[in-house]
Amino acid sequence: MLLKIYKPVSLVLMSFLLLMGSSMNCFSQTKTNTYDIVLAGFTIGSMQADKTTLPTGEDYQIHSKVEFWFFGKIHVEFLQNVKFQDGQLIKATTKSDSNRGNFVTTIDWNKDHYDIDANSYKFHNEDPINQAVFGTPAKLYFQEPKDGDILISENFGMLTTVREVDKGVYEIDVNGNMNRFQYENGILQKVILENNIKNYSIQRRDD
Repeated sequence: MLLKIYKPVSLVLMSFLLLMGSSMNCFSQTKTNTYDIVLAGFTIGSMQADKTTLPTGEDYQIHSKVEFWFFGKIHVEFLQNVKFQDGQLIKATTKSDSNRGNFVTTIDWNKDHYDIDANSYKFHNEDPINQAVFGTPAKLYFQEPKDGDILISENFGMLTTVREVDKGVYEIDVNGNMNRFQYENGILQKVILENNIKNYSIQRRDD
């Protein structure tokens, strides 16, 4: 008798759990873009950008690995996680591991400002940002910006303003280095980044 009762209950419970799992998948969708990292015409690494859409906001992850020779072998691995809630940046964490050392930058929304703890090679910044911000460079890998948009650099914890220099071409100044984003039909095709060592580019890969 007990077996007859438990069996339909178990089936109902299993159906409920499957339905809940299916519902969660409907509300959580991830889009992935892949890129080659190019220096002086040579591919020196790769990058993957993920955007996960959730019921309450969006999560972005940027992951790249680079290896090249410049008076010795240089290795850099970069991982960035960015969280938006109701359109506003809530949290960003950037980790970089390289020959020059390992660094972590965190940006956290705290009531009415962002707490900043930015660290990279020969750079440190703890100046708070006293306004809500709704964009970061990570978002630009999935969404074409507008002239005048204000972003927070996830690496340096500093504000920057988007400047449209041509149709589908935008520039942002990141700690004194100019980064240029090039779009075709609203889709990012190429990023040219200034660097203290040598400029390089991130180019969309058509897999």
